[in-house]
Formats: sequence, C-alpha cells, structure tokens
Amino acid sequence: MLEATELIVAVKNIEMPDERHVFEHASLHVVNLPGVTIARTVYQPGWKWSTDVKPVVGTEACQVAHTGYIISGRLHARMDDGREYDFGPGDAHVVSAGHDAWVEGDEPCVALDLSFTGRALAGHVGRCPCGVEFRVASDDQFGQLVAAIREHAHSSHGHELTTQQVLAEVMA
Repeated sequence: MLEATELIVAVKNIEMPDERHVFEHASLHVVNLPGVTIARTVYQPGWKWSTDVKPVVGTEACQVAHTGYIISGRLHARMDDGREYDFGPGDAHVVSAGHDAWVEGDEPCVALDLSFTGRALAGHVGRCPCGVEFRVASDDQFGQLVAAIREHAHSSHGHELTTQQVLAEVMA
C-alpha cells in the first residue's frame, strides 16, 4: 500500500488507455492510476442508459454511483425518486446509484468518470498478514476479495480473520 509519506507521480495518457470499449452509442477509454480509475466516455446523440445498458445488466436503473466532470455536450439524469438534473460543460457532479441518464441534443457528450480505489493501483487490493496480495478490478467483486483473503489466511496459516479485519486492511 502507498504510505502517506511516499511521493508518487503516475502519468497515463487517456488516448493510450489501459482499456478501450466501443459500444453502439458510446466509447470508453479507461486509465488506472494509484488511488483512482479515470474513464473518459463519449456518449453519442441517442445514447440512453435504459436503452443501451439496461438490456445488458438487467437492472431497472443504473446501480453505479458516479463522480465526474462534463467536458462537452449535455447529459440528463432522472433519479429513481423522479428528480431530474441536467449536466453540461464544466459541471462536476456526483450521482448516486438508482438513475437513468441520456444525451440531450445532437452533440456528443464527453465526460470523465472517477472511481476512487483507495491506495490500490486499480480496483481493490488486500493482503493476508503473510503478505500474499489479492486484487479485484471492480467494486462488484469486493465481497469475493474479502472471502478470498479470509479463506487463504485460514487454509494456509490457520488464522481466522474476521470480515472487519480484512476490511480494515483493504480500506486502509
């Protein structure tokens, strides 16, 4: 884990991302840096979460919270409780899980989405007290990370770690 006293510089160009994904109405470039994953998404006119993503993930609304910044274009979000919001160039935002969103107008919406990953290089990292490291790429695998560390500590060392002990290490 990175210590508070460590100096670090990490640079990656979004044009040479760690991951690229192209969909019918959107493209996504992702870079993983210490403590944060940054995704630049270009949503094309006509993109709508409930039309383009819902059929793939199978939930009624987006279940991901977003922290981001709109570079250009316009995005509209409707929360599950009916509240609606417009986002445009220069808008920094936090949107909780439980929403639908879509591009407003005929201009692509370019947005940055930030996923803070603690002190890990990407996703979440945890270690057994013996030093063996476990890593998962996304929040939806967090429970698997905790279970893997607990199982390793038990089967390899006879240690019974509680979920709270593992979480303290992972979230540190």
